[in-house]
Amino acid sequence: EIDFFSNMRPYSGWLLAVSAVIFLSVALIDGKIRRQAPYDTDQPSSEQPQVVSPYILYGPHGYRTYPHARCQEVPTVDVSLDEIGGDWYLIEYVNSHDGKPTGAHTPYLCPEARITIDPVTAEKRMNVSQMSYEWPALFLDTVEWTQHKNKTGVFFHEENIFSLWTMKVMEFDAQKHMVFFLCIDYTIWPGWNHRGVYVLSRQTKLQDKVKRVLSDKAHRRMRMNFDRRVNTTTCDPDEWLPNARLRWHPHRKINRQLYRAPVHPYMSRKHRRNLNILD
Repeated sequence: EIDFFSNMRPYSGWLLAVSAVIFLSVALIDGKIRRQAPYDTDQPSSEQPQVVSPYILYGPHGYRTYPHARCQEVPTVDVSLDEIGGDWYLIEYVNSHDGKPTGAHTPYLCPEARITIDPVTAEKRMNVSQMSYEWPALFLDTVEWTQHKNKTGVFFHEENIFSLWTMKVMEFDAQKHMVFFLCIDYTIWPGWNHRGVYVLSRQTKLQDKVKRVLSDKAHRRMRMNFDRRVNTTTCDPDEWLPNARLRWHPHRKINRQLYRAPVHPYMSRKHRRNLNILD
């Protein structure tokens, strides 16, 4: 005679474990359904938890932005377009790579130190012109900046769908100096952008001490490791200006009707960064 239960006795421990797992699974599923029930029945749809788009969470490139590469919130001041116009000289900058954010990534030279701002008050924007020496070529870059509708000290420039620039003025004295934080989002480079703090003066030499600067801790956190002073006194920019070729940003001579590359909707400015929240 075969004792069925005696043969199953060695497996009783396994059977109890499997039964316990099944019981717990059923209990968890039932609890989840019960917790979800109030959202499905009592609350209106507007109050139910909303699913956040992965393109908002992870960015248009599908990767999380590196914490040190985000466009950080910095203290800003109010700026009047009528007062910011005229010539400025780049005295010092601290940024995330050793050189200019566009073109040849080389440190700024003396002819490149002068920056001319031409405000267009009626349209709340300004054109910023600066020479860029990219051997053997010399360009006069003119960049269009649009003022933020609420924060007068914040400006945006959209180079193209892959590059959004943000300028945040941290300190401003119309007669003496200006300090701004610049960040450039390159959505074609996953999770990375350019960050820098720039000190400008009305004269070729800084007349007084700048009060509002980012701390060394902030520099390390954003990996802004390159601190450079610009030579502003050994040249006359007017002697270089006649040889410079005008280069607009964005380029005005591009025929947009000839675009052939498809642009994915999630690579638009809408999903790249919320310009109203400035996160």
